[in-house]
Amino acid sequence: MEEHSPSPEQLRPLNLALLLLASGELLPRQRARDQQADLSGMDLKRRVLEAVVDRDPEPGDLEAALLEVVDEFGPPTGPTRSIAASLLEEWHTACVSPDWVAHLLGEATQLSLEGKRRGRRLSS
Repeated sequence: MEEHSPSPEQLRPLNLALLLLASGELLPRQRARDQQADLSGMDLKRRVLEAVVDRDPEPGDLEAALLEVVDEFGPPTGPTRSIAASLLEEWHTACVSPDWVAHLLGEATQLSLEGKRRGRRLSS
């Protein structure tokens, strides 16, 4: 099955947020230590991505939308600002690297197929 990723002209922040939510990025890793902090960070990133999906900002308005999310989530703002800055960086990378977008699409597709084979749904 051939994968088609959106071209930089077609890519919207909504598309990237959905790809990041569907990729394996927010799944916990196997570690021998307490992962509570990791899980909290992944949950916060998931909430920020969902807020971007809900807002569906124009590409030029992503930074302003992320600032609104930081304000909406409230204190402590440091962790949310960090995730927002990281997401903005990922957006810039996605705009110049169609291969990375295709990689995310492949991960999301693979995880979706694995979930169907196992009879479970991936949470969003």
